[in-house]
Parts: sequence; structure tokens; C-alpha cells
Amino acid sequence: MIQSLRRFWASGVSIASVLAGFWLGALPPQPVQGAETIKFAVGGPLVVPISIDALETFAQTGEISGDLRLVARFVDGELLTLMRSGLNRPIPLSANTVAHLTYSPLGRDTLFNLGKLIRPHPEVHGATSLRAAMINAAVANPEGWTLIDVLRAFPTENIAVSLEDLLTIRRSLATFLSYNQAVVEAIQQQAAAEATAQPTIDLATLPDLTQPGPYAFQKETIVVENSVVRQTSTGLNVNYDFPVDVYLPQGTPGPAPIVILSHGFGDIKESFTFIAEHLASYGFVVLLPDHVGSDLAYRQQFLQGRLNTLLSPMEFLNRPQEISFLIDQLERLVAMSPSWADRLDLDRIGIMGDSLGATTALSLAGAEITYARIAEACGPDSFSLNFALYLECRARFLPPQNYQLRDDRIKAIYVTHPMGGHLFGPEGMSQIAIPLMMVVGSNDIVSTMVTEQAHPFIWSQANPKYLALLQVGTHFSSKPGHETSSDTSGTSGGGNEAVNQVFSLLTGQHRDVGTRYSKALSVAFWQTYLQDQASALPYLTARYGQAVSVDQPLRLDIIQALTPEQLVTAYGRTPPVPILPPSVAVPPPPRNETVLGEIERTGVLRVAFRNDAPPFGYIDSQNAWAGACGTMAIALSRHLTTALDTPVDIQVAELTSTLQNRFDLVRDGVVHLECGPNTIRTDVPGVAFSHPFYVTGAKFLVPSDRAATNFSQPGLRLGVLQDSTTEAFVRSTYPNATVVTFSGAKDREQAVQAVVAGAIDAFVSDSVLSAAERDRQNLSPSQFALVPEVPLTCEYYGLILPLNDPEWQTTVNSLLRESEGIAAAFEQNLSEFNYCLNR
Repeated sequence: MIQSLRRFWASGVSIASVLAGFWLGALPPQPVQGAETIKFAVGGPLVVPISIDALETFAQTGEISGDLRLVARFVDGELLTLMRSGLNRPIPLSANTVAHLTYSPLGRDTLFNLGKLIRPHPEVHGATSLRAAMINAAVANPEGWTLIDVLRAFPTENIAVSLEDLLTIRRSLATFLSYNQAVVEAIQQQAAAEATAQPTIDLATLPDLTQPGPYAFQKETIVVENSVVRQTSTGLNVNYDFPVDVYLPQGTPGPAPIVILSHGFGDIKESFTFIAEHLASYGFVVLLPDHVGSDLAYRQQFLQGRLNTLLSPMEFLNRPQEISFLIDQLERLVAMSPSWADRLDLDRIGIMGDSLGATTALSLAGAEITYARIAEACGPDSFSLNFALYLECRARFLPPQNYQLRDDRIKAIYVTHPMGGHLFGPEGMSQIAIPLMMVVGSNDIVSTMVTEQAHPFIWSQANPKYLALLQVGTHFSSKPGHETSSDTSGTSGGGNEAVNQVFSLLTGQHRDVGTRYSKALSVAFWQTYLQDQASALPYLTARYGQAVSVDQPLRLDIIQALTPEQLVTAYGRTPPVPILPPSVAVPPPPRNETVLGEIERTGVLRVAFRNDAPPFGYIDSQNAWAGACGTMAIALSRHLTTALDTPVDIQVAELTSTLQNRFDLVRDGVVHLECGPNTIRTDVPGVAFSHPFYVTGAKFLVPSDRAATNFSQPGLRLGVLQDSTTEAFVRSTYPNATVVTFSGAKDREQAVQAVVAGAIDAFVSDSVLSAAERDRQNLSPSQFALVPEVPLTCEYYGLILPLNDPEWQTTVNSLLRESEGIAAAFEQNLSEFNYCLNR
């Protein structure tokens, strides 16, 4: 592992960018005079100057001379060896390629991370200087440049580095190096202990599950329609279709169990044809969906500059929902077609996933996205070399709540090289209660084995659970090589060679061996937990791992348990990252009676919504209650009538809510939910929010001839609704304005009338509400404009729900996700949706 990471780190600071294969345009600046000295802040006022010459001597000969001796006292030999290897490594990237990479989104983020550590001055961030230094080093050394060249090209006389920052790097590297090795040793010791209690295995007496099974199969493709809004390779789409390859075994004695496999980020479903065909030959129906918001086509469109985000935060929700929609479609096929009914056993469904697809699978198995963990790990001052965390941090742009995406139709889960340690945390992973197999690689430097896999395995309460460690395995060791297709597609020009070099390093060797292990383990796992074949259990033991690893370059260790104490003992000191991090939330006590229980007992669903908030709830021209919330309430009552199997239809009791009493109505149990323009928040006691059903943002409603007004100028009269989140935003953002508040049953109506009368200069509110009220008052958009073009804020609306009833929250979220009628009722402004998700 150490040798692998040395080569990886030594490839240069643009590795993370190369990993994603970025290729965007920029021109290199002209070379400038470079740095001569690194000023190393050891602590307090002590600053040790180290000449670049001394550092270069160390890189070339290993000699530690001059003031470098003092600094070396504060770091260990492992870090010094790593530093020397990195300083010497030539980086074969042209100046143009470096410019393209460092101006890409991931490149900018990488430089931002590194700029916290390497600065032109202790108080000045170093990202801009680093970019210039890298480009200038490449200009001066077209055949290949080193990090020494970057230091010499740094555009200031001195470079500031602190001991604290260097130790931050050391702690981050420890998850790849010494602590990673200790965790590997702990797993191997646990495997050895488990093996002593298991019967000896003679491979000659066991069927070879790496070979094809007895069933022929055929491939079909079905198309699933999804009504959810999402980012795709053609932009933001609604009601998009996605293809699913179905591998159907022939001649099975009855309906066959089903395995659904979710591919990783930037990958293609065809990468897993090998495992689909293999499992089908053993009598499993295998489905390979294409996740259109994070597949190869999406990645290629991004690299060509046609999309503005590497990974939409909604992918963490959309991917699991696509699998659930796929299962829904299977249920429809079985209900409508005797042919499908004869082939599919819907009571035996398993989920597989690789990389980001493993994250998808974990969500479906019950791992809850824990927002507080993401916020904690992805703060502005955080530093990490973990690429998986970079992707997981995209979830911090989701509305601030936890997300439970469990699908109870899934009976077992098998994942390879997962990411999600920070996405789920101990709170989320502990929700998994079905059989789990987790395959990991000791040399995984894309999704670090320690934080993304070993620790989450400990957190999981799955029963049973298995961890299969591929010693010297990488993130890609469980599938055949496709380096010339999906793995490196999306690059062009001279950067392609560099990408291929780095990708070869990332993928490692002996993928053929890892693929064989994957075939055998997956067949055995699914035979055990979907086909109830106890004869397959020996393949899931430490003894099998020992037997199959003989004379193989890739060692397989299989364990069923691991404890924090074992990791601490193997490491010999406190780990650099906590195995069981402190709790971030305390769950509320349960209700005396669940909402569903009360509705079933009384036959009444109590819903509150506004009569002054078109298009969600309002009084129309016929003095009747209208709006999307009414449509939602009726759909929910029908859903509950079916779900609870009540003898009479569930009735809807509609109550009026206001901006002031909406939370109290739910908190005090007066209603079961409140529907309206409610921004999802974390600071309202006693209530929870559903998943978001609408995205909008604040804009100014002004007379069109004042659309270009500078709203920061003093003296402007800005109207807001009292006690709204917009009021707080306006008071903090426009302190020179005179804030005029409106309240009461007709607050919004009166605010818009005040704009028309000139009593206020602008009314600030969520654009969807202002536009609807403008239309209700028959005001023309050509006379009264909503500005600016992009919203001032981004507001995610959710239904207000009781805090202490997760069953009710799951029921409501499922309806929001699955009901096309509700999706149509809450008609989304796609441009605002796109901006807010990808800002």
C-alpha cells in the first residue's frame, strides 16, 4: 500500500483532476521569478527558513542538511520517504494540460485544499500562486516537471508552510499508510481466528463457482420512465426514460430470484455484463440499470463543458429512487404478463453496487443519509486526500435533513469498494438490518478502505455481515479491465496519456484474480440469501479465503466481525480518525400513538394549508379552496386508504394555517401535516420536514422600469412577510434598507399592492409565490418584473411533519417520490431548480 501511494502522491498535485479526466480551456501565464526559501512555521513565533536548494539536495540524495535537520525532527521517517519520492517524480503534463486541469471544478477544489497548506504568506491563501507555479514549471520543463520545479516557479520570494498544516497532511496520509496497514493486519488476524473455528475446506470437493453455471440465459432490455427531475447528460430533465438490461435464465424450475446491480460514477452498465451473465447462469434474473445522471455519457458531456456540475447532489436521492421505480415496474410487469410472472420472484430481490453504486445499494438497504455528518466533514477548513469524500460532500447542498431511502422489498445487499462513510456515519449505517457482503481493497486510494469501508463495516448492524478484503486490491480489482473504454473515456489530446498513466496506477494489477473472487463470492452470497442454499455457506468463510488464496498474487480474507478494540490494538495508539465518532444527534422519544395508527383508528387525515399562498393553497375566484396542496392531500388520503386496507375511504379534514401558526399546528398534534411554502430548516423545535417537493428562491418584485435598481443603496423600502426566512435574509444582507413587514391573512396580497401603489420600492419573497400573486391580481410581467434572473436565495420546500414519527415521515416521502400526480401538481421551475442544485 505504501509503495502504491508513494507513486500516486508523487504524480503531482493535479492527480485528483487527472482522476476525473478534466479538459477545459485556459492559457498559461508568463513565467516569473520563483521562490528561494520555504518559511516553515514550527510553532508560536519560531519560523525556520529552508532553502529550496537544501530541499532539492534531499530529494536527489536523501541528505538532510542545514535547517532541514530541525524540521525533520518534527516528522517521522515514513513521511520523509514519501516526501522525497514525491519531490523526485517527473510529471508528464504540458503547460496547456495543467492549465485546463487546474481551471476545472475539481482542479479548483484540489488547489483550494492545497492552498490552505502552501501559501505565499501565512495570511494569504495559496491556490492562485500554486496554479501559476505549476503552469510555469510545465512551461520551463516541457519534457516533464517535478514538485521542486513547482517550488522554484512559485511567484513569491518565500513560501509559507506550517508544522500544523504538515501534520494535517500526515494525519490524512495515515488513513492511506500506517493506519491502513494496521487495519489490514487486524482484518487478517480476525480471519485467522475465525478460520480456526471453521471446518477445513478442500477446494477439490467444492463446485468451482468461478465457472459458468448450468443455465442458459437471454438478454432483454426494458425501459423505465421516471417522473423525478434530475440532471442528465442532456441537461435538466423531467419524465426521462432509462434503459435496463435484463438477463433471464432459461429453464429454471420456477420464478427466479432477482439481483439488481447499480454501476459507479462515470461508469456504464456494460462494465458488469461479466457478473450479470455469470449470475444468470446460476439461475438469477439480473438487471443492470443505466443511471443517466452519473453514467459515462454524463461524464463525457461534463468534460466537454456542456454541463456545469460533476455530480448533482440529487444523485444521492435519485439513484436509489430509480431502483425503487425499477422494482415498481417489475411488479407491474408481473401483474400484467403471465410470462413475466413465471420468470420473476418478487419476494426474493437483492441489490448489488460498485463504488457510487454501492452507496446507492447501501441507501436502499436502509443506510440513512445523515446530514450532520456531511456538514461536519465538509466544512470550509476541512482537508482530505480522499476522492470519495469529495463526491460525498456534494450532498451538503441537499436541504438540511436526513434521508431514509430504504426499500423493504430488498432482502440482501452485496457491495464492492463502497463510498459513504461520511455520508451515512454510524447513525445511518446502523440502520442496515439485512444480510450484507462488503468487498474492499487494501490499496484503494479512490475510496479509502479505512474511512469508507472498514469503519462503516463496524458500524453496520447487518445480520449476518461479511467483509472480504483483497490484499493489494484497488478500487477496481473486482471487475475486469476496461481501460480503453469506460474507465478512461472522456479525455483527449496530450492529457489522455497522463490520465492513462494515473488510471493504471489506480486500477492496480491482478484484476483477473479479483474478478474470479467476485464471481465465486457473489454466486455463493446470493445462493445463500436468495435461494436458501446452505451448501453455499462454506464459500463465505475465512477458511475459503485461505484456501482460494494459495499461490495467488491477490490474497482474500473473509471475516464476519470486527471491533474498534482490534483496530486500536493493531495500530498501537489512538487512530488518526475516530472509529466511533461522537454522536451528532439525539433521536426524540417515540409518540404514544403513531400517526398511521391514529388515521387507521379515526379514518381521518388532518391536513393544514394556507389560503394565501398560490399556487400551493389559496382561495380562487369562486371563493373555493384551490392549489397543489389540496391535490396532494387527496392523493395521500387515497394512498392511505389502500395501504391501510380500511373498510371506508380515509377522509381529509382541511384546516387553515398561517405563517405564524404553521409549526404549532403540527407540533401540538392538531394536524398530521402542513403543506405550503415551508423552507426546510434545522432550527424549528418539535417538527420535521419531508423530503423537498419544490425548489425556488427569493427575488425582488419591482416595477419593470426599476428592474436595474441597486438594492444595496441606502433608504430603499423593502417589503417582506413577517417571521419569514426571507425577512431574516433581507435584514442581514441589506442593512441599509428600511424593512417593511406584512402580516395577517392577506399579507402577500397587501405587499404586492404596496409595490403597485409605490408605498414600497420592492417586495422580496420566493419567486414562485410572488409570480402567482402577481398573476392572481392580473398584473402583467411586462409591468412588474421579478429580478434578478437567478434567485437571491435557494429555498427547498418540505411538508411539516411531527418530529418523532419516522414511520409517518417514510410514508409521506414515499408518496412524494412515487406519485406522478403530485409531481405534476407541484410544477417545478427548472431553471431555478438547476441553479440551486448546482450553484
